[in-house]
Amino acid sequence: MPLLLAVLLLIPAILPAQALRKYENLVRVDDQRNTLEWLAHELTEGRASGTNGNTFAERFLVGEFRSMGLKPWHWNFTQTLCYKDSIMVRNVVGVVPAAEPSDEYIVVGAHYDHLGKLGHSIYAGADDNASGVTVLLSLAKMFAAMLADGAGPRKNIIFVAFDGKELDLAGSRHFVRELDIPHEKVTAMVNIDMIGTNLVPPRRNPEYLFAIGENTLPESYRGYLSYLCARTLYRMDLDLTFYGSREFSRMMYETSDQHPFARAGIPAVLFTSAFHQHTYKKTDTPAIIDYPLLRKRTLVIFNFVNRLCADN
Repeated sequence: MPLLLAVLLLIPAILPAQALRKYENLVRVDDQRNTLEWLAHELTEGRASGTNGNTFAERFLVGEFRSMGLKPWHWNFTQTLCYKDSIMVRNVVGVVPAAEPSDEYIVVGAHYDHLGKLGHSIYAGADDNASGVTVLLSLAKMFAAMLADGAGPRKNIIFVAFDGKELDLAGSRHFVRELDIPHEKVTAMVNIDMIGTNLVPPRRNPEYLFAIGENTLPESYRGYLSYLCARTLYRMDLDLTFYGSREFSRMMYETSDQHPFARAGIPAVLFTSAFHQHTYKKTDTPAIIDYPLLRKRTLVIFNFVNRLCADN
């Protein structure tokens, strides 16, 4: 059976659109704007690992997970390591359990650290990666609401706000190293990194999304992103190749937090809107974020993760 036909035949079972609309409506542009602007506020001072600003962000994330009803991972919402014996790195981890007992997991992640202060300048990191953390929190909110209604999810979802991405992926490497779930029980890892802009479209359409690593997924999950991005409600250009460049795709994939999972044999997909002229600059502020598009991308990823929660 052709792959696209197989995907289409599965859709009624995995995408009850009207039922999911209730949870999609929980995501509002103004709420996402407020979250992102708080994370990128001067109070957090660019969220460099080991700084007071990073600690403010960590406490905010713990509070958000707790208020949504997520369960702590191993009795604690924080997972701590010491990077090179000098910098404290703290992942923030919360779990939405499966609605019915399951021994399978999805990991959804986004790093919350950034460059911090360099000299007298704050590098706010609005797109990198307050945008990804904003999407992460929106996804956690939607799936927690599904669980409260008994409507899903069908697999356990671990939400991780990684610290130490700018320290050679220290947080995600540690998380994978300490992961005590058999790797074959982790269906996929979904990472969200720099997803808030419309500045570097692969074609002329400013509404677009890059997904790198779909080819690592089992075949039963491939093609679903293309279907989603062709639907009227979520329509946008989808690029699975990163501008058709194998080398740029490899570089992007190996420098973000999905890579330690992929190296451990766990299928892993990166969602991004790509590098741009503001990346790692002081101008990466909330002013460059396209908030309606951020919400739209959030809904695509929500539907995709919901699909990953379906049985193979």
